[in-house]
Amino acid sequence: MTAKTEKDIDNLIDQSLSADKSELDLREKEIADEDLIAIVQSEKVKGVTAAFLEFNEIGDDGLKALLDSEHMKHLTVLNMFKNKITDVGVKAMAASKTLINLSELILSDNQVGAEGARAIAESRTLANLISLWLGEKLGDEGVEAIATSSTLTKLNQLSLYRNNIGNEGAIAIANSKNLSQLTELNLNWNYVEGEGVEALAQSDTLKNLTQLTLTYNDIGPRGGIAIANSKALRNLTLLDLYEAEIGDEGGKAIAESKTLKNLQTLILIRNDISPEVEDLIRNSKNLEKLTSVLFRPVREEV
Repeated sequence: MTAKTEKDIDNLIDQSLSADKSELDLREKEIADEDLIAIVQSEKVKGVTAAFLEFNEIGDDGLKALLDSEHMKHLTVLNMFKNKITDVGVKAMAASKTLINLSELILSDNQVGAEGARAIAESRTLANLISLWLGEKLGDEGVEAIATSSTLTKLNQLSLYRNNIGNEGAIAIANSKNLSQLTELNLNWNYVEGEGVEALAQSDTLKNLTQLTLTYNDIGPRGGIAIANSKALRNLTLLDLYEAEIGDEGGKAIAESKTLKNLQTLILIRNDISPEVEDLIRNSKNLEKLTSVLFRPVREEV
């Protein structure tokens, strides 16, 4: 990667600022730590409230420079998807007072583990978060820290995809006393099975969920049946079970569900569901609000 000159940085900022100078869009700009250090020192970014930094090469030093910058203290949205942040940077963020106004934090596809999750869970600075995307190696231990946090009580959206989460992590979320505001939960690309889904389906905490995505979790028929019979998940409008192995048994249970009356979008791609059960789901009188159901990739739908 070629080092950026002062003029390059100046031009980059000019091109990336929104018309009202409230948003800084630097996604996919090949930005490394030294570049971000220069960017956050510029007077031009003073007052920015949303920074989009996804798909770059930013590590802990770049993040710490952002935290040290007076120009970044008004941030409400910080998107650092797919960078090189580790637990070290996350700990610094959690201890910093700079991001006290932050409501949306995206740190998926970084190198954040259980230590980083604990730091966020204990942070008073990040207590105003409404949306949190975190990972990629939290494991059940990191999820439990988030689920038991006494400060992350305002979360509406929680995305923990591809974090090596198993049943224990799902059970921790289900048993949480502090995640009752959640409306969207993303556990895609994990190892949650039927037992974990049963816990989610019986949770007293998750009654406000409208979107649940469990793509690439082997929840099996047991998980499909648990969701179909769940009173806790009766407010779901979107359910994504892409390659979740629910089979005909799970599919039939969903078709006959008495509780999924609010479901509008249902994704059941690659679940070994027979044409007969597909028809049961499409024609179900119980799924009265269902307007979109997918059993195979869109290009294959007739």
